[in-house]
Amino acid sequence: MDSAELSYKFPETEQELNKAARGFVTLSSHGAIKGCVACLDGYLLQIKVPAKSETGRVKAYFSGHYQIYGINIQAACDHQCRFVYAALAAPGGAKDIAAFRKTRFNEMVQNLPIRKFVIGEHAYVCSETLLTPFSGVRKMILNRMHSIFT
Repeated sequence: MDSAELSYKFPETEQELNKAARGFVTLSSHGAIKGCVACLDGYLLQIKVPAKSETGRVKAYFSGHYQIYGINIQAACDHQCRFVYAALAAPGGAKDIAAFRKTRFNEMVQNLPIRKFVIGEHAYVCSETLLTPFSGVRKMILNRMHSIFT
């Protein structure tokens, strides 16, 4: 049985995107997260070692980082931690950015209107529509600037 209340849907219309963005503003101090419509992350779902008859690339399912076999799941949530997108994206050995690029969600994020964006962790590549934390020298500069103005 299909249940609309339980299905997840990424906001696509202007009205849906604005509503999603208003939700994130309620969580941020001084409206700092104005324009965010979702948060993205990857998850490694542990599985049994697949048989060679199930996949020609058994090694592709092994995550060297976690030392387990799995499937890379890409998912996004709204401001209330409700899923708005999820996909079994790639074998467990794939990095989050590679798995994300294989999903339809990648295209959806790229096509967000100006001043609307998704927040992701450092595993993704920062763009106008997918914001990620600063690292290295940029992080030190940003942290220094923040301390001056607060």
